[in-house]
Amino acid sequence: MVAFPNGSLSIKLLESDKQIERKIYQSIADGTNKLIKKNTQNITRRFKTSIKRWVGEQPEINSLLSNGAMGSLNSHFGLPTSTADSSVNSIVSAVSDSLNVNIKLLDKRLEGKIEFSFQQSDFLNLLSLNVGHVNTEMGTDLHWLDWLLTKGDTVIVVGYHYAPGKAGRSGGGIMDIGGAWRVPPQFSGSRENNFITRSFRGREREITEILKGLFA
Repeated sequence: MVAFPNGSLSIKLLESDKQIERKIYQSIADGTNKLIKKNTQNITRRFKTSIKRWVGEQPEINSLLSNGAMGSLNSHFGLPTSTADSSVNSIVSAVSDSLNVNIKLLDKRLEGKIEFSFQQSDFLNLLSLNVGHVNTEMGTDLHWLDWLLTKGDTVIVVGYHYAPGKAGRSGGGIMDIGGAWRVPPQFSGSRENNFITRSFRGREREITEILKGLFA
């Protein structure tokens, strides 16, 4: 035990306040960056899992998977019963795989940046999928995924209309002579508003919760 007769202790700092502040900031940055590096991979996995769930919750997905259900997108597009599941899985995976993570670690001023981008706006990653096409019995290529994502309520087929029934490739209806056809309005989408863009709406709270895991 060291006793001080006058009851006081004098400490002389060898560094300026600015130097001490810089070292504190650097220490905070180093600790935070260590957490970010440690958790980035896990956060990316969580985002991808959540994206698959968000897309999978959309009514369009359920309708595409409704093999043989009259009035479903599956029947309107004439998707063969053996292809619906794999087509949907490819679409959902393509959206999930579009996730891009860009992290700029904190510098000595505690400035950094975290960017998570989802789904390119031109939808080329989806429109280029082979599963987004179906061939008719006459050998005509139908790009049904493009119709669903971009054509809105526009009339696409003139001279034919969808007739519900138990016939056809999907087992839920055929295209019959007369009238016109378009994507059912409750499912139709444009580049600005389709079942993919709607998947990400209202997800701010979930995204925030996932991002918190970077610093856990």
